[in-house]
Amino acid sequence: MKIERIVTPNSCSKCGGVALLMMLSVSVTKDFLSLFQSNGFKELQHFTQAGILYVENENLTIHGPFGSNKLQVKCKKSDCQEILNKLEELLQQLG
Repeated sequence: MKIERIVTPNSCSKCGGVALLMMLSVSVTKDFLSLFQSNGFKELQHFTQAGILYVENENLTIHGPFGSNKLQVKCKKSDCQEILNKLEELLQQLG
């Protein structure tokens, strides 16, 4: 799977962390949800019912509509590079 990171402006100047868009070479499916849940992420079911992947853990919030090739990622920590690298490794399991 090919993944392109696009850093987006953070709307909260006091929050720290990084916000970015991940462009994927595959579409977001419910397989993504299973993978994230098996790796400690929590699902927000009302989003899933509305056709949106929305998962979070202590480091990340990830969301994007099923069927698209985009995931919005918000890193909750100030030093995110290693966390984002691990996320990419996780996503590679689907590609």
